[in-house]
Amino acid sequence: MSNKETILFKEGLQEGNLSKLRQVTKGEVHNHCSTGMRFSVFNKWAGGTAIRAPKKMNGVKELNEYILNEVIKRIRNEEDIAFLIEETVKEAIEDGIKILETSIDCHELMNFTEYNNFFQIISQIKDKYKDYIDFRPEVGMAITTSRENLDKYLIPCIESGVFLSIDAYGEETMEGYQRLKEYYKYARDKGLKLKIHAGQFLVAEHVRTAIELLDVDEVQHGIGAVSSDYIIDLIKERNIRLNVCPSSNYILGAVEDIKKHPARRLFDKGITITVNSDDLLLFDSGVSQEFLLLYKLGLFNEDELDEIRKNSLLYR
Repeated sequence: MSNKETILFKEGLQEGNLSKLRQVTKGEVHNHCSTGMRFSVFNKWAGGTAIRAPKKMNGVKELNEYILNEVIKRIRNEEDIAFLIEETVKEAIEDGIKILETSIDCHELMNFTEYNNFFQIISQIKDKYKDYIDFRPEVGMAITTSRENLDKYLIPCIESGVFLSIDAYGEETMEGYQRLKEYYKYARDKGLKLKIHAGQFLVAEHVRTAIELLDVDEVQHGIGAVSSDYIIDLIKERNIRLNVCPSSNYILGAVEDIKKHPARRLFDKGITITVNSDDLLLFDSGVSQEFLLLYKLGLFNEDELDEIRKNSLLYR
């Protein structure tokens, strides 16, 4: 990795210069494709009728309500899906992202009469921007997805060969993790990297259950692990990466005080972390902005943030 980029990155932090930060190579490994663009872009596509997300939300429930009312209701056909995926990729390129792992919900297949058209759209976008970004499609689903829908929509996505990783998100439930076990094993057998949302709202036991039951490679958020030395050791023993999203955690109420975000303590305990945007449409903060936020808050210094930046560029 270029020493020139390290210098530019540190200068950008010290100067509060987003333009410099966006010129530096970064990875984004916790991102949701249907909400991965700026509100201005989304609102233009929506004909100027979209409503901005609240500046503070009451957890995943209110998050899901916004997505249902402002995003999902506007998706009517294959072209809409293609637009949302492509705009997420374009936004990442603008922010200096060179590796993009963004989840595309398996239920998007409902908008296609031919499943193969869905997979072709993703492949075409990947190929279109290959000179600018390593777009690694990730198949996603809610943790509470029914077995019927997992069979109907998730399995074809796993078998398509288009997706390189898998993630499940939303309300954390022990029953949901249990139901996903056989599907995660199947995804592993097909060569996909395994991710899971767990411990977003400081519930340490969910992190342990997800890790032990699903044998994941990475945990999305995972900040609840900070309260348990056992789970910290488990994460380190299995070399699991935590992909944290500071603004998301604060806005959704998972963290009461952004100045005390658990990322600092996780880092100090030797956990490998990355910094990500989660849902740009809702939280209005790209990866470069997240790095600058952590620096301005005094949570990390330039060297530490550069180390974290490089963590996201190491393919696992």
